[in-house]
Amino acid sequence: MASAANVTEHGRICESAVRPLSTRSLARFASLALAWIALVALSPPAVAGPIGSGPAAILGYSGDADGAHDPSDLVLASVGWRWRFDGADCIDDFLARGHIDFSWAVEPLVGGLFGDATAFETSVVPYVRLAPLGWENVVPYFEGGIGLAYITLHNYGLGSPVEFSDNAGIGVTFGSAHRWSIGYRFRHLSHAGLFDDRNDGLNAHFLTLSVE
Repeated sequence: MASAANVTEHGRICESAVRPLSTRSLARFASLALAWIALVALSPPAVAGPIGSGPAAILGYSGDADGAHDPSDLVLASVGWRWRFDGADCIDDFLARGHIDFSWAVEPLVGGLFGDATAFETSVVPYVRLAPLGWENVVPYFEGGIGLAYITLHNYGLGSPVEFSDNAGIGVTFGSAHRWSIGYRFRHLSHAGLFDDRNDGLNAHFLTLSVE
């Protein structure tokens, strides 16, 4: 017969295993799901290919503390490809009233982290871009997106190699034959408490460069 202590311990394990997700985690997960659904539902089915595509590169820095809360320095560098698509007509027509152009992009990247730690990372992020209409040679823009990242960074309290990649940035596009894009991007990695109790997250600042 199991002792009272064993029964109590077993109960704690079961309770931990079925512990519900926090309201914040559920909201974060629901927001990501809705963003993906909206992206698929609102993308124009008649578009056979991107309105612009080309290589992309990012170079960044993170000064976040490691898992032991010690100061650290990380340099992040990734390369990949970027496909940009025209926005759905219903969104384009609505935003055009405010002289805003809407488009979206998909950007898979692969790269590494170097410095106080070394790691591999890859990510796929869909982005929404907003830019003023009527600008031609040099066009400023704002963009943001939420995607998924896989990162092998240890001892930084991430809690999981699979992370959500939250991004927001500004920049400019320029050029005629090819449209170059250069900008600044802020990125936050975390898993919203979905995969582990430890979820310190990782912030980084990037210089971005792409050809579209």
